[in-house]
Amino acid sequence: MDIVAHAKMDDEIENLVPVGGPKTERGKEIARWNATRHGIRSPVPVVPGVEKSEDWEEHRGGIMENLHPVGHLEFVLAERVALHSWRLHRVTRYETESAALAQEKIEDDIHERRRLLNSLRGGSLMDSTHPEDVRFEAIHARKTHIALKRFSSYAAGKTLKAQDATSVVWGVLIQAKRESEEDIDTDSLELPGVPEDAWIEELPAMKVEDVRGCVEAIAAHAGADPDELLAAATEHARLDSISTKYRAQEVEGEIGVMRRERLLPDERTLEKISRYEAHLSRQFFKALHELEALQIRRSGGSAPLARLDVDGSFAVER
Repeated sequence: MDIVAHAKMDDEIENLVPVGGPKTERGKEIARWNATRHGIRSPVPVVPGVEKSEDWEEHRGGIMENLHPVGHLEFVLAERVALHSWRLHRVTRYETESAALAQEKIEDDIHERRRLLNSLRGGSLMDSTHPEDVRFEAIHARKTHIALKRFSSYAAGKTLKAQDATSVVWGVLIQAKRESEEDIDTDSLELPGVPEDAWIEELPAMKVEDVRGCVEAIAAHAGADPDELLAAATEHARLDSISTKYRAQEVEGEIGVMRRERLLPDERTLEKISRYEAHLSRQFFKALHELEALQIRRSGGSAPLARLDVDGSFAVER
C-alpha cells in the first residue's frame, strides 16, 4: 500500500474514532455540525420513498458550512434557510413529476378521446383507437401487403414463414367473403397442407405449393378465379396498408402536439405551485436576511432595521 493510500486510511480512521475527536481538517469540517444535526430544532423534512436522509444531511451541511452560524439563534435561522431551500427543491421536483405524469398519460388520453369521437360518429366501441393498436395495425397491414404481393413470384418448393402463409390465406379468404353473396364456412373448406388442429388465422410454416392449393380451394368454394382473387386481395391489402399508415401518422401527430402542450403542468397545478413557491421564497429570504442582520451586528456593523424585497407585483417589508 502506498503512502497516499495510508494517508487516506488514516483520515478515515481519525474521523471514526470518537476519543479526542478528529485530527484532520476534513474530519473537523465534517464533525463541525454534529452537535446540532439531531437537536430538537433540527427538522428532518424527508418524504419516505421519495427523498433520502443522506441527501438532506448533505444539503443541510452545505448550507451551514456556507452561512457559518454562531450561537443558538444563528443556528436556528441557518437551519430554517436550509429547510426552506430544501422545500423549494421539492417544488421543482413536483413540477417536473407532474409534467412527466401528464406525458405518460398522453396515449391513454388520446385513446379515450378518439373512442368517444368514434362512438359519436356511429362507430363501434371495439374499433382500434389506442395508439399502440393503431401502430400494430399499420405494421400488420404492411406485412400482409408485402406477403401477398410477393407470393406469386415464389417457387413452389419454397417454405413460407407462418406469418406470411397466414397473411396470404387469410387475405384471400376475406376477399372471397367480400365478393361472395354468401358467407363462407371455413370449417367446410379442405385446405391442403393445413393441420386439422390449426386455425386459419394462425397457420404454421407451409410450402408455397400448399398455400397455392389453399388459395385455389377458397376460390373454388367462392366460384372465383384463383389468380383474380389473389390479385384483388393484394390490391385491397395495398389500400389497407396506405390507410392504416395514414392513421398511424395522424396519431403520431396528435401525440406530438399533446407532448408540446404538456411541457408544463395543467393550470390548476401551476397555480398551486406558484402560490407555494412564492410562500417558501418569502420565508427563505426572511430567514436569510434575519441571519445576515444578526451576523452583521455580531461583527460590529450596523444592520438595517427593515428591508424591502420587491418581487414582481408585490413588496414585502422585513
